[in-house]
Amino acid sequence: MKHSYLFKSLLVIALLFSAFASQAQQTNDLLNVLVKKGLISQHEADSLRADAAIKAQDKANQHGVYIGSRALQLSGLVQTEYEGFQQKTVNNTFLLHRARLDVKGDISDSWSYEVYTEFSGVNPKLLDAYTTYKVADYLHFTAGQFKVPFSLESLIDDSKLEFIDRSQVVNALAGRSTDVIGNQNGRDIGIDVNGSFAKIDNHYLFTYTLGLFNGAGYDVTTDNNNHKDIVGRLGINPIDNLSIGADIYNGQANYILTGAKVATNNKRDRDGIDARYVIGGLSLQAEYDAGTDATIKRNGWYGQASYFVLPKKIQLGAKYDTYDPNTVATNVKTNIYTGAASYYFNNWAKFSLNYLVKHEDAPTQVPNNIFEAQLQLTF
Repeated sequence: MKHSYLFKSLLVIALLFSAFASQAQQTNDLLNVLVKKGLISQHEADSLRADAAIKAQDKANQHGVYIGSRALQLSGLVQTEYEGFQQKTVNNTFLLHRARLDVKGDISDSWSYEVYTEFSGVNPKLLDAYTTYKVADYLHFTAGQFKVPFSLESLIDDSKLEFIDRSQVVNALAGRSTDVIGNQNGRDIGIDVNGSFAKIDNHYLFTYTLGLFNGAGYDVTTDNNNHKDIVGRLGINPIDNLSIGADIYNGQANYILTGAKVATNNKRDRDGIDARYVIGGLSLQAEYDAGTDATIKRNGWYGQASYFVLPKKIQLGAKYDTYDPNTVATNVKTNIYTGAASYYFNNWAKFSLNYLVKHEDAPTQVPNNIFEAQLQLTF
């Protein structure tokens, strides 16, 4: 009996691997047929489906853990960081950069969900909580709390960033650490429609997103004004591994103006362009963003390159990052030059070193370079 079950399991697993390589739906159909014919039980089918799903994950989701079926997938991220400051008045420190748990799944071929929680900091925060309905590749509807589709770097997963920190302009204009609305981790509550179309060879030529958001940020109970913000993003992928994007954001936010004592509703508009190209072990990325907060205009850009000098093990990178928080003021622009090195223990663990050289457009330079080291584990 044991040999019979072993042979039967090996046969089914072999068929499953072949089916996963072509199309996930074929796998489910195959298992359903085997159950109906009495060759395997429903419990065996569910177990085999989960085992095959784990092995069939692509590199973009290689750390996912499937429990029971595709309806429940668990993954997580832990980043422990050390910061050393050249500036004597700032204390060097160890910190828990991120500690996150991600729960997501596909309820059916059309319906999916995600609930993503941040546990670092004083209080846990809900980052993502949304559902998506897929009509076809060219038409998806998403509702809930999720990343605002503005800025390439903001949209890249935290675990897949090639540098420890995001750029100054992205932090200032994409709802992150120095935005006028405070650090919202690039997220908001709303709805969007998105999709991909015009397939050429093995990739889509165009991707798009059009969304409507509160503009008040994430993990809040209600909007802080009656205005709803509109955002749109269009991506063009003329060849494999090359993406070019443009986005625009029209909004109104409730924040305190310089010199004021209470928050008022003011303009918060943004626009930007970006591009990323990957060939072999080389990655090139650049982005320009501009924004208007009330009457203050801001802009900035970055360009970066990274290369695996030892494939899948050692990656070196360099980045230039400039940001002007007020285009009509003088001596306020900051330029940052970053050198980076990362060692990948495997697909789940990475150790990164960054050194940031800062230069302010000011008569007197403050010695405020920063050394950063980060150990990252994904699961």
